[in-house]
Amino acid sequence: MKNKLLIKMKTNQSQKNNLKEWQEFSVNDIFSFIKTYAFSRDNLINGVVSNKDIGNIHYGDIHSKFTSPNIDLNNIEIPIIKDENFKPKKEDLLRNGDLIIADASEDYEGIGVCVSVHGLNNNKVVGGLHTYVLRDRKGITNEYFRQFIFRNPIVRNKLQKVANGVSVYGISKKEIAKIKLSLPPLPEQNRIFSVLETWDKAIEKLNKKIEIKKQIKKSLMQDLLTGKKRLDGFSDRWKLITLGSVGEIVTGNTPPMKDRNNYGETYCWATAEDFNGKYINNTRIKLSEGGKKISRFLPKGSILVTCIASIGKNAIAGVSLATNQQINSVIVNKKNNNEFIYYVIQNSKNLLKRFAGAGAMSILNKITFSKIKILIPELGEQNAIVEILTTADKEITELERKLEIIKDQKKYLLNNLITGAIRTPENLKIKKLRNK
Repeated sequence: MKNKLLIKMKTNQSQKNNLKEWQEFSVNDIFSFIKTYAFSRDNLINGVVSNKDIGNIHYGDIHSKFTSPNIDLNNIEIPIIKDENFKPKKEDLLRNGDLIIADASEDYEGIGVCVSVHGLNNNKVVGGLHTYVLRDRKGITNEYFRQFIFRNPIVRNKLQKVANGVSVYGISKKEIAKIKLSLPPLPEQNRIFSVLETWDKAIEKLNKKIEIKKQIKKSLMQDLLTGKKRLDGFSDRWKLITLGSVGEIVTGNTPPMKDRNNYGETYCWATAEDFNGKYINNTRIKLSEGGKKISRFLPKGSILVTCIASIGKNAIAGVSLATNQQINSVIVNKKNNNEFIYYVIQNSKNLLKRFAGAGAMSILNKITFSKIKILIPELGEQNAIVEILTTADKEITELERKLEIIKDQKKYLLNNLITGAIRTPENLKIKKLRNK
């Protein structure tokens, strides 16, 4: 369904680049600026807003907390004003479909980032610190299309050009009001939203499916890696052994940074930032021949575990590599399945953190790490358990791959539909959308 629709829009030649129905407006032609109230964090508490509270959308939440440009206040926590005597005017209260724009950012990417609010019901919410609230009083834009207007790459570029500042960038109400917007007529706005919503629903569905698969895998690990649940055909008693007895423990090192000849483009050298999945097949930083000579290189299949600060992140070396001193590694012997040891360590992060101790900088040194005890079965049962958990990993990885494809499609559609580079067919069936 989604792919057929994507192809249909890409080949929609009769409308493509024919933008005569689109009109250009300034922000000021469409929107009114609604008063906002600048409460500091000290005067706010987080919670789900109810009819006894007054919420306050803070610019910091727009930048870091809200994961969607279209927020439903029924389902998320927002800052709530502590002052019970605060009484804003009725016209200053947010309405469904209002846009809240962050007017300050530490980088250009954050300039003019905005969210559209819904789910207000009878609850009271006002715009907060470093925000502008925009309200379409003329009905030129669809309530649900508005969230995309300031995500248009052309509009983003205009906003960034008029931003000013040094360490913090800001944009004035006057400059926003002058920004020119090229907008399609309402029927096409409705179609654009309907198309993008189709992709949003697919993304939401896949996210839920991935989360369910991860929970299933977590339960499997808890049962299978502790011996709580035994597989058919295996009854031998599990043994309590130390990590040091499953293979050689190696702590990495950092070749002197002052000698840049130690670093190059050839040999992989892992740090905590390279732990982004089950395997490490490449690294951000690499060593030269000189760096290789003063480093201990581990064979492919070694288990890597972060043991300073961020305790317990683990991965398998997908290639031969060296590591920095924040990583302890296990070169697993032939009596054990290296992937089984990887899963056991992954399932024992709390244990590792406990051995690292408390303090400003937690450290799990090589000696302590090697003495940590784990419960393991014979090799045959290890292999059988690994087969089950690997299958679960593959299912999750495949779903995550599909999710990235759909997200890329959504990004492509967003950038092209709201600029008119591709068009929605006029006969596209959509559900009836409520317009303000």
